[in-house]
Parts: sequence; C-alpha cells; structure tokens
Amino acid sequence: MQVGYCGNFSQDHCTEVHIARSLEALGHRVIRLQEDGFTPEALTKALRAAPMDLFLFTRTWGHTLTLDHLALLRDLGVPSASVHLDLYVGLERGGPSDPKSVHNIGSDPFWQTDWVFSADGDPSSQAFFESKGINHRWLPPGVVADECYLADVPLTRDLVFVGSLSRDHPEWPYRAQLGEWLSRSYGGRFEWHGRPGHPVRGAALNSLYASTRVAVGDSLCPGYTHRRYWSDRIPETLGRGGFLIHPEVDGMAEQGFIDGETLATYKYGDLDGLKAKIDHYLTDDADRERIRKAGHELVKNQHTYTHRMQEMLDVLTREGALQ
Repeated sequence: MQVGYCGNFSQDHCTEVHIARSLEALGHRVIRLQEDGFTPEALTKALRAAPMDLFLFTRTWGHTLTLDHLALLRDLGVPSASVHLDLYVGLERGGPSDPKSVHNIGSDPFWQTDWVFSADGDPSSQAFFESKGINHRWLPPGVVADECYLADVPLTRDLVFVGSLSRDHPEWPYRAQLGEWLSRSYGGRFEWHGRPGHPVRGAALNSLYASTRVAVGDSLCPGYTHRRYWSDRIPETLGRGGFLIHPEVDGMAEQGFIDGETLATYKYGDLDGLKAKIDHYLTDDADRERIRKAGHELVKNQHTYTHRMQEMLDVLTREGALQ
C-alpha cells in the first residue's frame, strides 16, 4: 500500500517520523509530504501526481492542507485520516485563534478528514466528536519499535522527571507544582531532564531511563477525571526501559498498565501517597526491577507504533476504506 503523509519530518524524534517508519516496517510505502515545504498549490499538484491508497495528516503549522485538498482526495477516491497524540476536548489549545482548536472543529482540515485518530478515548469526548460530525477513533500513544530496548548502563540516578515542567497550559498548573514539590522533597536526588532547549531524545533517553531508579510522570489530563487519555510518556518511558510512577487514569489497566505489575500509580494530587511510592521503589531494588522489565515487555509486545499503525489500518479496513 502507498501512503501519502503530510506532517513534520524535520527531526528524528517527530511522531510523524516514528509513524512513517512503523508503516514501512509493516511493508507499506510512505510518501513524506513536509507540511511547511509546500504551498497549497504545490500540495495540490503532489496529491494529483502521486497514486495513494491512503492520505494521513498530522498538523503542526496548519497553513498548507485545506478543505479543498480533502475534497480533491475524495474525488480521487483516496481515504484521509488525521493522527494526533494531544488532548483537545476540555482545553483551550490556543483558543478561537488556533485553527486546530475544538472551537474551529467544523472548519479546520485536521478535524475534517474522513477519520480522526487521537489519544482521547473518553466516552464524553467521543460523544462531543460525534455531535460535531467528526468520525473519531481512539488510538492510544506508543513508542517507535526500533527504539524500544533496555540500555546497558550503570544505575547512577535516583529520581527524574523528563519533559516540560513549565506553565505552558493555564489549565494545568499541577505539572509545575509537581516539579517544585519533588525538588523540595528530594533536593539533589531529583533531576529535571528536558528543560526548554535541552530535550533528551533517542538513545540518550533510553540511557537516561536505564540509569535511573524512579521516573515520575504526568499527563496533561485536567483533574485526572478524563478517562482513557494519557500522554506518550507512559509507553515512551516503559518502552525505553524506565521505571515509572504516574497518576492513575481510568482505562490504563485495560491496556495492561497496572499498578505494581508494569508501572506504579498514585491518586492524582496525593503527594503523600506519591512520596510513599517513590521511597519504596528507591529502596526495593528487586520489586522495582521486576516491574520495570515487565513494563518494558508489555510495551514492546503491545504498544509500539507498529502495533498502533496496524490497529489504525485494521479500523480502516473493517470500515471499508481499504481493501
């Protein structure tokens, strides 16, 4: 099968790069259409010129793909799908000025493809999408399979958070509060990696997780009342060999992310409970290592982007978009 994919392929760590590699690992050909490398007119020519069985879109800039392109694809008989990891329902995401915001769900091409696959599996979100005429399907996040391994490095760190600890989202002050609490509680034993301008990616991230006893995680999931949504931090951490403590989300267990088996969880906002978990796993090496290895095996066998792309293609096949 030949897949045209419009997105951002400029960095090796981009999700689009991982998805494209995963589709290729499944035996498909991917035509990479760098979103900011085309004018709308040039993209029209590219869509007409390249025979495609499927068109995928992951939006970054939003100035290239138009509703006219989606109409052209339908005229050509090419099904289209959007793919994204973020949560949108319940968040401003830039408000009405952001084309991809749910405020503009009826006019932005991201929401108007034939199928929209996102990591938001909450039933209330699904009802919202359906009320807006969006053909949405839940596709949980993953990790790229060829970077899913346990690095062989010495254990040198106690406690880390990897990623942004800033106040980027006014709906989610908890992330910054969590970082401040970890720093106060554990002093020099706590390290924040991935500060703005200093991301940790690829093999360096595998080595960081393998060298660390405990990684504390978080997802932008307001109040943790949103069911079946978590960020890619869960599969990324476990798949790359980290031991993770993350707030509990309704729906994690059905995917195999079970407290005391493949990771550790705590009740959102219960910092006393979080501290008890951290302190236990900092000292109980055998229990921590058992869970770390089980979490890695779970992700490697069930939650890579190769698995996710096959799930997406299975949906499209069952629903008649693909042969």
